[in-house]
This record gives sequence, structure tokens and C-alpha cells, in this order.
Amino acid sequence: MVKTILQVLFGVIVLIWAQWFSTDNLKTELFGLAIGIGGAILIEFLYLIYKQRSFLKLYWACFKPWAKPEIRLTLAYLYNIEVNGRYLLVKSNRITNTYQPVGGVYKYFSPEAKNDLDAMGAITDTKIGNDDTSEFDLRLNLQDRKQLFKFLKWFFEGDERENCPWREFYEELIEPNILPADKFPYIHHQLVGQHFESIHWDKFFHVDTFKYVDVFKARFINEGQVNELKRLRTTKSEEYIWVTAEEIKQGKSNGYLIAEHTYKIFKTNKIKL
Repeated sequence: MVKTILQVLFGVIVLIWAQWFSTDNLKTELFGLAIGIGGAILIEFLYLIYKQRSFLKLYWACFKPWAKPEIRLTLAYLYNIEVNGRYLLVKSNRITNTYQPVGGVYKYFSPEAKNDLDAMGAITDTKIGNDDTSEFDLRLNLQDRKQLFKFLKWFFEGDERENCPWREFYEELIEPNILPADKFPYIHHQLVGQHFESIHWDKFFHVDTFKYVDVFKARFINEGQVNELKRLRTTKSEEYIWVTAEEIKQGKSNGYLIAEHTYKIFKTNKIKL
């Protein structure tokens, strides 16, 4: 941004010089220089539009004058855990008879983040019935949607919020003994995709909503962990199921429902603000 401003100022100075202070011999060269500067600025502007193309619709949704200011934010992460063409889903704690990917909503560090969130007008969302486990979730209400890009910049910097997906892996697979703790003291993980939905009306919560998700691939650290996943693949339980990509697309598997957001584990695009 500073570079572009300096380029514009220099171009204006060259134009003024050419128009009022230069000799006739120098005028042509100065006008040529000004045109070159203008062309460079135009190219940079078009490149910026290209880089930000994923966000153009979001910009409009944030700044269109007739939109209600409040939006609901949900920023989460999901695991894509696959063995032999089937994907591991765990039972939802909130939706009956429904399975979803391992993962959940990011948390922020309190009180470090509180002042920043307060300054942006981001307050705790209470529409799902908060409890101790949902405290400090990045499930928030933003009072002025024009603050969304400031919020996203804060989120992508990652300094005052959870940025490791281990917690949900532990809470959903290790803690309930679906996978043994002694074999999984930790895992590696790789960010393979990022996805956000355009701001849209949520018919359940009756508010405009913005949803963002990171998609991680679990990278297991040794053969013992891989073998445990293969064992789990052959073991039946009400706590988890293994499904195909086609079943995820259909939203059901052997009488079980698959959560609507599960398809996001196949997202592989990376985005930058």
C-alpha cells in the first residue's frame, strides 16, 4: 500500500513538472515517464484484484449499504482422516444420529485476545447454549460486519488464538479411547485446505452468517499409529463410522446421517487475505 501511494505521488509530481515547469524538449520524456508509472500502478492494481478475487464477493457483502450490520462468525477446523478410501467420522454431540469429521471451533486466548475482540465489536455467541466446553470459542457475533476484514487479519496472524488442531483430535479420539493414548502421544498435521462461505442468511439462527474452516490431514508419526487406524477401520462402533466420498455427497450411510459440512474435508484451496 505504501509503495503504491509513493508511486502515485511520484507520478503526479512528474505530470506537474511536465505540464508547468519543464522545457519543451523535456516535456515529451516526462509525459512518457508519467504514462509508464501509471501503467505500472494499473498492473499492480489488477494483480491485487486477482489475488483478492476470492474476497471480492465478501467485500461487497460487508459494505453494501442496505445490509443489517450484525453477522455471526464461526471459525473452525476439520480433519480429513482416510484409510483405504473411507473417511473417519465421529458421532455429533449436538445433532442426533449424525456423524461428522473430527474437528471443531477454534478457541481464542483470554484475556490476551479479549481487548482486541471487544474493540472490533465481537461478542460471544449464545445461540447454542454455552457451557464450559464452549468457553472462548471463536463462535462470535460481530456487531458491525464492516469489521470482518479486521477480524480476519487478526485471525490469520494467529497470535492470540489456538492455531494447533491437536485439541479436538485428542478430545474426540484419544480421550474417549477410540484410539489408545500410549500410541498417540502426539501426531503431525498438515494444512491442506482453507474454505469460507459467502455471508448468507442462516435459517436456524436467523442471522447473516460467515463460516470459515481449515482442513488438516493427520500425518501419523510411526507404523504403530498407522496400524491402529487400520484396526479401527475394521472395528464397528456407535461412536464413529467409516464412509465413502459418495456417501458424504449423499449425506447418509447405512441409516446414519452425515453432517452437511462434512464435504469441506475435500477442500484443497489455500487463501490469503
